[in-house]
Amino acid sequence: MSRPQFAPNSSQPPDSTPESGGCPESCTQAPGVSQTDALWQYLHRIESGLDQIDARIDRLYVALGGGTVLLAAIGLGSAFIVRAG
Repeated sequence: MSRPQFAPNSSQPPDSTPESGGCPESCTQAPGVSQTDALWQYLHRIESGLDQIDARIDRLYVALGGGTVLLAAIGLGSAFIVRAG
């Protein structure tokens, strides 16, 4: 599947050309093109949101792993202290 090209959002309407009878470029495009672009932009936003969630989950796993290693080291250290004492 090819990656879509997103047009930057602009606050100005497209210029009309005299050749198209005063109709802007958007009405000379094939029907459904703007809906397809909107769908691709929506899917892109969902994908970037999922990437952010994935990054947060990765950090959570690192924090949990570090905490587990720390608790294991404390337990091992205390076992040696109790056994020696």
